[in-house]
Amino acid sequence: MDPSPSTRDHQTDGERDPDTWPLSGKPYFCVVLKASHLANTFRMFIPRFLSEKLPVGEIPAEIMYRGKVWDLLYLGDQGISHCRLEKETWGKFATDNNLAVGNACVFELTEGRPESTSIKFKVQILKDSFPTELEDKAEGGKIENPITIE
Repeated sequence: MDPSPSTRDHQTDGERDPDTWPLSGKPYFCVVLKASHLANTFRMFIPRFLSEKLPVGEIPAEIMYRGKVWDLLYLGDQGISHCRLEKETWGKFATDNNLAVGNACVFELTEGRPESTSIKFKVQILKDSFPTELEDKAEGGKIENPITIE
Protein backbone atom coordinates (compact mmCIF):
# COMPACT_ATOMS: atom_id res chain seq x y z
CA MET A 1 0.00 0.00 0.00
CA ASP A 2 1.33 3.39 -0.94
CA PRO A 3 -0.72 5.96 0.95
CA SER A 4 -0.70 9.37 -0.64
CA PRO A 5 -0.18 12.41 1.54
CA SER A 6 -3.77 12.84 2.63
CA THR A 7 -5.82 13.86 5.60
CA ARG A 8 -9.29 12.90 6.62
CA ASP A 9 -11.63 14.03 9.33
CA HIS A 10 -11.93 11.44 12.10
CA GLN A 11 -14.46 13.32 14.25
CA THR A 12 -17.82 11.71 14.79
CA ASP A 13 -19.53 13.86 17.39
CA GLY A 14 -19.01 17.30 15.88
CA GLU A 15 -16.64 18.36 18.64
CA ARG A 16 -12.94 18.97 18.23
CA ASP A 17 -10.49 16.87 20.24
CA PRO A 18 -8.81 18.79 23.06
CA ASP A 19 -5.29 20.00 22.32
CA THR A 20 -3.86 18.08 25.27
CA TRP A 21 -5.11 15.18 27.35
CA PRO A 22 -3.74 12.75 29.92
CA LEU A 23 -1.69 9.92 28.43
CA SER A 24 -3.42 6.55 28.56
CA GLY A 25 -0.49 4.42 29.70
CA LYS A 26 0.29 3.21 26.18
CA PRO A 27 3.84 3.66 24.80
CA TYR A 28 4.70 7.21 23.79
CA PHE A 29 7.62 9.44 22.96
CA CYS A 30 8.15 13.18 23.00
CA VAL A 31 10.21 15.18 20.52
CA VAL A 32 11.25 18.82 20.72
CA LEU A 33 11.33 19.82 17.07
CA LYS A 34 14.59 20.83 15.44
CA ALA A 35 15.32 22.02 11.92
CA SER A 36 15.89 18.40 10.78
CA HIS A 37 12.27 17.56 11.67
CA LEU A 38 11.04 20.43 9.51
CA ALA A 39 11.85 22.30 6.28
CA ASN A 40 13.43 20.30 3.47
CA THR A 41 14.39 17.11 5.31
CA PHE A 42 11.19 16.43 7.29
CA ARG A 43 12.75 13.56 9.29
CA MET A 44 10.78 12.04 12.17
CA PHE A 45 12.63 9.12 13.71
CA ILE A 46 10.97 6.70 16.09
CA PRO A 47 13.04 6.09 19.25
CA ARG A 48 14.65 2.69 19.56
CA PHE A 49 12.69 1.70 22.69
CA LEU A 50 9.50 2.01 20.64
CA SER A 51 10.69 0.82 17.22
CA GLU A 52 11.77 -2.46 18.86
CA LYS A 53 8.05 -3.06 19.59
CA LEU A 54 6.88 -2.31 16.03
CA PRO A 55 6.95 -4.29 12.77
CA VAL A 56 10.05 -4.57 10.61
CA GLY A 57 9.11 -3.30 7.16
CA GLU A 58 7.13 -0.56 5.49
CA ILE A 59 3.56 -0.54 6.76
CA PRO A 60 0.63 1.89 6.70
CA ALA A 61 0.47 4.29 9.63
CA GLU A 62 -1.78 7.08 10.84
CA ILE A 63 -1.10 10.13 12.91
CA MET A 64 -4.15 11.79 14.42
CA TYR A 65 -4.39 15.32 15.78
CA ARG A 66 -7.50 17.41 16.53
CA GLY A 67 -9.80 14.89 14.89
CA LYS A 68 -7.89 14.78 11.59
CA VAL A 69 -5.92 11.79 10.36
CA TRP A 70 -2.81 11.87 8.17
CA ASP A 71 -2.17 8.57 6.35
CA LEU A 72 1.49 7.77 5.81
CA LEU A 73 4.05 4.96 5.88
CA TYR A 74 6.05 3.76 8.86
CA LEU A 75 9.52 2.83 7.59
CA GLY A 76 10.49 0.07 10.01
CA ASP A 77 13.07 -1.51 7.73
CA GLN A 78 15.73 1.18 8.13
CA GLY A 79 17.67 -0.47 10.97
CA ILE A 80 16.50 -0.46 14.57
CA SER A 81 17.79 3.05 15.33
CA HIS A 82 16.68 4.62 12.03
CA CYS A 83 12.97 3.69 11.87
CA ARG A 84 10.93 6.71 10.90
CA LEU A 85 7.79 8.15 9.37
CA GLU A 86 7.93 8.81 5.63
CA LYS A 87 8.82 12.41 4.99
CA GLU A 88 6.17 13.54 2.50
CA THR A 89 3.17 13.13 4.80
CA TRP A 90 5.13 13.98 7.95
CA GLY A 91 6.04 17.20 6.12
CA LYS A 92 2.38 17.80 5.26
CA PHE A 93 1.43 17.23 8.91
CA ALA A 94 4.14 19.66 10.05
CA THR A 95 3.06 22.27 7.50
CA ASP A 96 -0.68 21.82 8.10
CA ASN A 97 -0.16 22.39 11.82
CA ASN A 98 2.36 25.25 11.49
CA LEU A 99 5.01 23.37 13.44
CA ALA A 100 8.18 25.29 14.25
CA VAL A 101 11.56 24.65 15.81
CA GLY A 102 11.08 24.47 19.58
CA ASN A 103 7.54 23.05 19.45
CA ALA A 104 7.15 19.69 21.16
CA CYS A 105 5.14 16.72 19.88
CA VAL A 106 3.99 13.82 22.04
CA PHE A 107 3.32 10.69 19.96
CA GLU A 108 1.19 8.11 21.77
CA LEU A 109 1.06 4.70 20.10
CA THR A 110 -2.63 3.78 20.09
CA GLU A 111 -2.30 0.69 17.87
CA GLY A 112 0.76 -1.33 16.92
CA ARG A 113 2.77 -4.42 17.81
CA PRO A 114 5.55 -6.39 16.06
CA GLU A 115 2.98 -8.45 14.12
CA SER A 116 0.74 -5.48 13.21
CA THR A 117 -0.15 -4.65 9.62
CA SER A 118 -0.62 -0.97 10.49
CA ILE A 119 0.14 1.39 13.36
CA LYS A 120 -1.55 4.49 14.75
CA PHE A 121 -0.31 7.44 16.77
CA LYS A 122 -2.33 10.15 18.49
CA VAL A 123 -0.31 13.37 18.66
CA GLN A 124 -0.31 16.26 21.10
CA ILE A 125 1.42 19.45 19.97
CA LEU A 126 2.90 21.76 22.59
CA LYS A 127 3.74 25.06 20.92
CA ASP A 128 6.33 27.66 21.80
CA SER A 129 8.21 25.80 24.51
CA PHE A 130 8.84 22.45 26.10
CA PRO A 131 6.97 22.06 29.41
CA THR A 132 9.31 23.14 32.20
CA GLU A 133 8.17 20.29 34.45
CA LEU A 134 9.52 17.79 31.88
CA GLU A 135 12.84 19.45 31.01
CA ASP A 136 14.85 17.49 33.60
CA LYS A 137 13.49 14.20 32.18
CA ALA A 138 14.38 14.89 28.53
CA GLU A 139 17.38 13.12 27.05
CA GLY A 140 18.98 13.21 23.63
CA GLY A 141 18.11 15.82 21.11
CA LYS A 142 19.91 14.47 18.05
CA ILE A 143 18.64 12.37 15.16
CA GLU A 144 20.59 9.40 16.47
CA ASN A 145 19.25 9.95 19.99
CA PRO A 146 15.85 11.70 19.97
CA ILE A 147 14.52 13.21 23.16
CA THR A 148 12.46 10.63 25.04
CA ILE A 149 10.59 10.91 28.29
CA GLU A 150 9.74 7.86 30.33
